[in-house]
Amino acid sequence: MLDVRQVSPLNWFMCWLLLSCILMTLLPSRLFSGAFGLWLNDYRLLFVLAMVASAAYFLSHAAIMLFQHVFYRKQRLMQQKLLKELLDYLDASEKAVLREFVIQRKNVIKLPVTEAAVKNLLEQGILTYAFGEPGEAGLNAIKPLMITMAARPLLTFKVLGLNPANMTEEQKHQILNNRPRYAYKQLDRH
Repeated sequence: MLDVRQVSPLNWFMCWLLLSCILMTLLPSRLFSGAFGLWLNDYRLLFVLAMVASAAYFLSHAAIMLFQHVFYRKQRLMQQKLLKELLDYLDASEKAVLREFVIQRKNVIKLPVTEAAVKNLLEQGILTYAFGEPGEAGLNAIKPLMITMAARPLLTFKVLGLNPANMTEEQKHQILNNRPRYAYKQLDRH
């Protein structure tokens, strides 16, 4: 909802100018008598020009907002398409990292950001830092990471190579054996 306190003074002035000029130009001149009516007749063109200028001001703002909406929507769709393409071409180690979120049933897990698969997922925008980007990055920095909001709806069991309903015990065992070595350390399993 629009907060009236956030409207700039210039917008308030232009709104006041537009409304007053509309009233002055559209109301019949017989309503105004005396010196004010004569003055209004002399300067009616000025009121019309001010009305056109203030209307143009608001129309230009509307056009800018429409352009931004269309541009950001198109940009978001292009990013989503690119992200989908990236998810289709994940290698086995990157899929294993993403499967950890499903296996551990957590939204945030600690992963080594210097590991190649984790680093690639961070650079591709599939993973992000959970609590803001850290200030220091050590050689073996283990940081809390999460899947980005844009990637979450695109990460399906099919993309991750999982099919819990139709998996044999051998396939489940193979997936658990292909887990990254740091995943066992995080779960206190060596």
